[in-house]
Amino acid sequence: MMRRKLFIFALAAICLVFASGVTVGVVGRRAFQPKIFHSVLVEELDLTPDQRHKIQRIWDNVAENHTPVPMSEIEKADAQRWLAIDQLLTPQQRTQYARIQQQFEAKMQELDQGNRERVARAEEQTKQLLTPAQREEYERLLARPTHDFYYLRTRTRP
Repeated sequence: MMRRKLFIFALAAICLVFASGVTVGVVGRRAFQPKIFHSVLVEELDLTPDQRHKIQRIWDNVAENHTPVPMSEIEKADAQRWLAIDQLLTPQQRTQYARIQQQFEAKMQELDQGNRERVARAEEQTKQLLTPAQREEYERLLARPTHDFYYLRTRTRP
């Protein structure tokens, strides 16, 4: 019994260290990115100067109104999840853990809903300024499995 609790504590500590590393990586990466309009849209969509200017204004608005999820809320949700995991001492541990993890992910999405909605609106506004061929290419860019350009690939779609 003590060994199992020690295992759960060790697992929680490892996950906390991992989550901290991810958080530092994300925050650090954004801190060193210059606040300029990335040229990937200009290069890959062959935008006109007017389109470039209007799209830049759309995305500047998203960046200015981006509200980070308060770290205290993330830590609170994480503490609730680990408390629940610590109490799992039954053979159904994996099933229960999966459910707790899903609830945590839902809470994180709920906390960031406003940002995701602003990005979705900006994506739609951007599409309105593009020609049909540019729009097709823009959709392809949005579908890329990358987060190199956060304004291009966000979690606005399931």
